[in-house]
This record gives sequence, C-alpha cells and structure tokens, in this order.
Amino acid sequence: MAFRIGRTLPPAASPIYLRDIVSGIAGLFRGSKAVTRFEGELKKYFGVEHCFTVSSGKAALSVILQSLKAMHPDRDEVLIPAFTCYSVPSAIIRAGLRIRLCDVDAETFDFDFKGLEKIISEHGARLLCILPVHLFGIPADVDRIRNLVEGREVVIVEDAAQAMGGESGGKKLGTLGDVGFFSLGRGKALSTVEGGIIITRRDDIADNLAGAVGALGEYGALEKARLLLYAAALVVLLRPSLFWLPKSLPFLRLGETIYAPDFPMRKMSAFQAGLAHGWERKLHGLKRVRSGKMHDFLERLATRFPWLDAGRPPDLLRLPLRIDSANRRADILRASEASGLGLAAAYPDSVDRIPELKAHFSSFHYPTAKKNAERLLTLPLHKYLTGDDIDRIAELLRSEEWPIP
Repeated sequence: MAFRIGRTLPPAASPIYLRDIVSGIAGLFRGSKAVTRFEGELKKYFGVEHCFTVSSGKAALSVILQSLKAMHPDRDEVLIPAFTCYSVPSAIIRAGLRIRLCDVDAETFDFDFKGLEKIISEHGARLLCILPVHLFGIPADVDRIRNLVEGREVVIVEDAAQAMGGESGGKKLGTLGDVGFFSLGRGKALSTVEGGIIITRRDDIADNLAGAVGALGEYGALEKARLLLYAAALVVLLRPSLFWLPKSLPFLRLGETIYAPDFPMRKMSAFQAGLAHGWERKLHGLKRVRSGKMHDFLERLATRFPWLDAGRPPDLLRLPLRIDSANRRADILRASEASGLGLAAAYPDSVDRIPELKAHFSSFHYPTAKKNAERLLTLPLHKYLTGDDIDRIAELLRSEEWPIP
C-alpha cells in the first residue's frame, strides 16, 4: 500500500511536550530521588503500600511472573484471554512459564466465564495466576474471577496496561487484583516513551518483587540518550501534520503488534521518572479529552456498545467496533488509510495463531478471539482528533449497522 503524505492521525497518542523533556533532564540530575518521588506519588494515588517502576509494561509483567513462580514453584501456567496484546504472551515466555488460553466474551472483550470456570476446575492445580485484561480500558470483571478462585492458590494479576486512571465500581483499575501493572509506552494513557509500573498491597508479593526488580540492570548512557531523542521526536512527529513521516518509514514498524520474548528488562531511569513530572494532572486532562471524543462518536454512530449497557463507564484509549465481515473491515481500513483518519485493527490474530506459538495450541479453538482479530476496528480518541475528523470518520461508518456476531 502506498503511504500517504499529508495530515495523518495516529491511531493512539499520549502527547509529550517540551516542558516534559526539560523535566526529564532535571530528573537525570536528581538520579534515584526522581524515581523514588514518582513511586511515592503512585503509591499515594493508588492507595497501595508497594510500587515498583521498570522499563516497560511487559518487563513489569515478566518480573511479576518470575516473583510469583518463586513463591509457587509447583505451578507453571498463566491463564490469559486468547485475544490480547502480544506483549502478554511475550512476557510469559520471557518468564519461563506456560500459556493457558481462554476464549473471550463476544460482547464485553472479557473472559468467556463459562469456559474460564471449566479451565479453573480442570487445571487449577497448575495455574500460577489468572490475568484479567482491561482491553482498551474497558474494565474486566475482576470480582467475578476472585469468586471463581476462592480457596485456591491462584493469584490474580491485573493487566491494566491500557487502563491507567480508569475506575470500576469506584475503585481504581490496577488495584482490584492481588498485583497490577501499567504500561507507560507511547499511545498509552500516560507516556514516558517506555516504562512500566507494578503495584500491590500484598507484602509477600512485594518482598519477592523487591528482589527481582533490584536484580535488574540500569539504563546505560546510550540508552538514556536514545530515550531523550525518542521523546524529542515524539514532541514533533505525533502531530497529524507530520505523523505521515514516521508512519511511512517501515523500519519503525509503527502500528505493528510484535511477538518478541527477548525484550530488555531494566529498572526505570531517572529521565523517565522526570518525564512523568506532573503526571497526575496530565493523566486526568488526557482522560477528559478522550471521554469527550468518545461521547462525540457515540452521538454520531447508531450502534450498540454492550460494555456500556452493562453500566461500566470506561476510560478508553481507543473506541472498539466489531464489523460484520473481515472484507468490510478491510475496505474501511483502506479508506481510512487513504484519508489519514487513524482507524486501525486491534491485534493481527488471536494468541493461539501467533506463528511461534501455533504448535502449542493446534488442538484448541478460540472462535470469538479469532473473530475479534478478523473484524475488530478501533477509532482514535486522542487530543489531536478534531470535530471535523470525527465527522469524517462517522460519515465513513454511518452507512453500516454494527451487529454483534
């Protein structure tokens, strides 16, 4: 497909400003004090006793899993939705554990709970943990999972990578399970270029996490310089007037979902912690913007969103729609690409169909996860989206009905 030159919306964006980079450089001079300050602010915000910061969301998950394995050496399986970000299976394999999949619900993107209950009953003795995912920021039903594992030594690891700042039932997402984690990568609710956060109230988990995080290496001088240059590039190139440029460079692989279990794992740098200065104000501001864009879309699109019907007010990163056919979705994506509207697929396939993992799941089938991969479309909700953009996207979609297959 020929690339577009001209105004192009990123599918997701968490802006970084020049003042943030200045704060990041100041953080470098403060060193570990900048990281300690950031972790202290996070503990207060989430109301937890323990917080650890690392180099990425997948590093956070891998560290959590390694810590839990040390606590439960007789357990080696991690139960996850069959439709989720490839970073999740990457982190599980990185931690030396086995993946157990459960299909997802067609309406809520949460687990298929009938299937989940069966898996827990049959494989509970090997399960190290269950990973509910707040996909796109839509809250998973963590309380229902807790009821299913009551009396079992199965830990609930809450994947809030896409849900920092979100709430469910008046409680902050990330605090509902035994341990939770967030991603600070570009396009997330808050960005420090890359980064991950782990929070927990459980002292036993925190004791093991402290050792695992303490054993991680630090960012070197070259890696810190790379972060600084990347942040400076994002200040400029996330803007729709220029986003076509990085999007046209194939080696950047923007928008791709990659399965790569050999990722680096480090402690968070002082530059990233400094970059997060004023993060709470920024997080709430970006949340208000996304909420306003979502409601603008809801007013223009005659469609049903079951996770809204369920009374779970979401703070979304992107607005998901399930299209009635894979061919129709492909047509919409081509039209969006030609016009620079920022529509995107979610993930290229279900987890069981990742080429490196297919052999392990050849006798299993996850039809709803597969259908999501083929038919799901996401709409941007970030600050660079204008009212005219929303009108153009709605016009592209308005002729369609959006049945839930």
